[in-house]
Amino acid sequence: MLIDFKTAEVGKSLQADVCIIGGGAAGIAMAREFANTGHTVVLLESGGLQFERDVQNLYAGTNVRGDFSLTTSRFRMLGGTTFVWGGWCAPLDESDFHKRDWVPYSGWPITNADLLPHYRRAQVLCQLGRYRYSVAEWPSLAGKVLALDPNNLAHRMWQLSPPTEFGETYVAELRKAPNVTLLLNATATEILTRENAQTVSEVRVASLSGRRTSVRARAYVVACGGIETPRLLLASNRIASGGLGNDHDLVGRFFMEHPHPNAGGVLLTQGLESFRPYSEHQVGAEKVVVGFGPSVQAQHRLGILNCSLAVEEPIHFEPSDAWDSLMKLGRAVEESTWPADAGSLVLSVLRDLDDVIREGYLRWRQGPVRGYSFTARTEATPNPQNRVTLAAERDALGMNRVRLDWKPAALDRITVARTVSLLAQEFGRLGVGRVKINGLLLEDDLRWSEGLSWFGHHMGTTRMSSDPQTGVVDANCRVHGVDNLFVASSAVFPTSGFANPTLTILALSLRLADHLKSDVLPVRAAGA
Repeated sequence: MLIDFKTAEVGKSLQADVCIIGGGAAGIAMAREFANTGHTVVLLESGGLQFERDVQNLYAGTNVRGDFSLTTSRFRMLGGTTFVWGGWCAPLDESDFHKRDWVPYSGWPITNADLLPHYRRAQVLCQLGRYRYSVAEWPSLAGKVLALDPNNLAHRMWQLSPPTEFGETYVAELRKAPNVTLLLNATATEILTRENAQTVSEVRVASLSGRRTSVRARAYVVACGGIETPRLLLASNRIASGGLGNDHDLVGRFFMEHPHPNAGGVLLTQGLESFRPYSEHQVGAEKVVVGFGPSVQAQHRLGILNCSLAVEEPIHFEPSDAWDSLMKLGRAVEESTWPADAGSLVLSVLRDLDDVIREGYLRWRQGPVRGYSFTARTEATPNPQNRVTLAAERDALGMNRVRLDWKPAALDRITVARTVSLLAQEFGRLGVGRVKINGLLLEDDLRWSEGLSWFGHHMGTTRMSSDPQTGVVDANCRVHGVDNLFVASSAVFPTSGFANPTLTILALSLRLADHLKSDVLPVRAAGA
C-alpha cells in the first residue's frame, strides 16, 4: 500500500512489526524481504516519487571544505541516490575486512564470507549478471589481460548495473504487498525511547504540508545515508542527551568519502589492441570495467590503503614537462599565490615553448589515440576527527541542520601515488608503455584533492564494532545499548575499501533483514 503523507491523513499513529526509515536502495531492499510475509512493515520515505526542490532542501547544511554541496550529493526521493548513480558495482575485497596494522581503526567484526551469500542476492537487485568479480571467471577476458606480477598489482573489476533506479523498478511491488505501507513525503524527525533509552518506543514523523504522526513498531531500522543517519541519532536526544548510540561520542565520527583524483596516464607502445580489455566495457551482454590496484602483498609492503586505477579517457598527445609547468603557473594565478619554484616553471615553459604550442594544438585538434588517462578510486583513511555534527540552524521541519567537517588524509594521496608507481614498474616490465603520474600526487599538501567531483559515497559515521567503545553498531547492525534499533547504511562501514558501496550496502541490508526475521521478530502464532 502506498500513501502520500503530503495529502493524506493516516491518524495519530501507525503500528507495524518493522519501521524502516529511508526509502533508498537499503530501505527498499529490506522492505522487499518482508513483503508478503507474516510481518507488517512501514517504510518511511521523506520524498515522493519525483524530485522536489523543497524536500531536497531538507538536506541543506554546511560542508566546511566546500568541495560539494550537501543538497547535491544525495537525493531525497523514493529510490534515493539510485536516481542518479552510475551503476558501478563491486564487493569489498576479503582483505578490506581485516585489521591492518598500518591502517588506523581498521578491521570489521564480520568477514567477507559472512556477506558472500547476501552479495549474490544483491547482484539480482541491481539487475546484474552472475556474481563474478575475478578476471579468471570471465573466459573472454582471462586470456587477454596483462600478466601482472601478483607481488605488485592485481586486477580490479566492476560490473555495471543498467543502472537500476530502485524507486522506479520496485515501487509497484511495494505498492501491491498487503503487509507493507509505503508512506511518502514522511520525514522521521525524532526517535523516542523509554526512560532508560534502551528501547525505542516510537518514531515521530512529519510532512512539509504540516501533517504529523508516529510509528510504533517492534524493531526500527535507520536506512539513511552516512550523513542523515548520524543526524537523526544525534537529534534524538530527549532521553540520552548526546543522542542515541552515542555514549562514547562516536556517532557522526569517522566520515569517509572515496577520493578519485586524476592519477595520470599511459602512452602505449604495444598498440591499442593489447589494452582493449581495459578501455572497452562490453563483454557479451554484460558491461564490466577492468582496472588495476595494489595487491594485498604490495599494500602490506608499502603501508598503503586499497586502491584502484581505471581508464578515464583516451590521450591523443604526449604530455610535456613544459605543459605541466604552464598548468602549475595557471593554478597559482587562480589561487593568487606565487610558488617558490615559479622561476624554474617559467623557464621550463620558455625553454620548450614549441612543445607548449604543439601540445595546445593537439589538445584542441585531437589526433589518433596514443594512450589513456587513469582515474583513481582509493580507500579513505578512517579518522575520528572527520565528523558530522548538528548545527544550530534548523530546517523547515524543525530539525537541526548538519555540519560536515572533514579532509582527506596524506595516506590517501600516498596510496594513489604509490599505486601509479607500481603501475609504471609493471608496464615497463611488460613493455606496455610509459606511465606519467599527476604531479599533484607528489606534493605534500591537499591540492590534489581540490576540485574533485566527489562520488557522494558517505560512509563510516555509525561504524560497526563488536566493542561499544570503538563503534556505534554491532556485527548485526544493532545500535549498541538500544535493543530494537538497527542501521542499514554505508554509515556502518568501519573502512571503505576502494569499491563503490552500493553492493555492500545491499548485502548488509539483506543480511539484517534475515537476522530480524529469524532472531528478532519470530512470527507470532495465530491467536498469540
